[in-house]
Amino acid sequence: MLEKPEKTNFLAICRDNNVQVELLRNKEHLIRCIKESDLVEIEWWHHPVMAGFLADFPALSTRIIFWSHISGTFYPYISADFIKFAGTMIFTSPYSFENQYWNDTEKVLIKKNCRMIYSSGGFERIEPVKRLHEGFNVGYIGTQSYAKLNPNFVEYCNAISDIPNIKFTMVGDLSNQYAILKEANKYHIASQMHFVDYVNSVSEEFSEMDVFGYLLNPTHFGTTENVLLEAMAAALPVVCLDQCTEKHLIRHNCTGLLVKNKDEYKNAINYLYNNPKEGRRLGKAARLWVNDNFSIVSTVEKLHTLYNQVIQMDKREYTFSSVLGQKPYQYFLSCLPPELKVGI
Repeated sequence: MLEKPEKTNFLAICRDNNVQVELLRNKEHLIRCIKESDLVEIEWWHHPVMAGFLADFPALSTRIIFWSHISGTFYPYISADFIKFAGTMIFTSPYSFENQYWNDTEKVLIKKNCRMIYSSGGFERIEPVKRLHEGFNVGYIGTQSYAKLNPNFVEYCNAISDIPNIKFTMVGDLSNQYAILKEANKYHIASQMHFVDYVNSVSEEFSEMDVFGYLLNPTHFGTTENVLLEAMAAALPVVCLDQCTEKHLIRHNCTGLLVKNKDEYKNAINYLYNNPKEGRRLGKAARLWVNDNFSIVSTVEKLHTLYNQVIQMDKREYTFSSVLGQKPYQYFLSCLPPELKVGI
């Protein structure tokens, strides 16, 4: 790890399964780790610390795989030049291959040389929800910042606020809670909003929901969207906007509902409220589909296949500063899509 994590629950899981976890101490420590490795896999988020780490990457021969956990189609943008230099890159959603900034020739080359493997650890342990609560609860779990959450989220909630006994539950980082409540006050629905801080296990929260309304920013950076898959594995009916990676994770009217705007969202939620059997049908189909297609066995098999291919390649040196720059402002500019660089 390049920096100390804020939350340690996943570290405990790694250590319980005999996975060694180390915090990078200095460059000598890094050099030793690289020399001892047959293959270096970098989990790519284009975080400033990561960009700085790569810009100062040691001049050692090695084999590198990048596993991108952002789509790269908006900010932070992944350029075709970076992918060509990086060599082997794994994307975590087919949506990444739709990158509007790559030309047709680049898309063909990238599809040929890159892989798509969902960053899924499996959902077999998630049990179907048991709805024991009263009222009708539309839930959301995840980042509440508008960088990820749809900026019109409260308007969407207001569109369905007349459903009897409806409540909106927001689970996750509470840093944007007051901005959301301020907006909710304008529509007089603040009393219907319920906030829950970050939790280690979402199963109990799913049991308090009737529908999972996962409304994301149309330019969000997400890919596998594990929490959406967790909701589907819990047999909750899910409603998402027909966009980005969501359109690749949900089969409309089979494993969930995809909507294009606020009116369609209102119609979808009202439909599920008035037809609970349909909600159960969608939830059951979603659970079967997620467990069949996102198992840990599938993820491991695909990774091992790729590892076996890359391990046969010759080692080489990587000078990432040639595509990222050598200073922090250059790292930032390297992840801006072309139209955002105008005037800079």
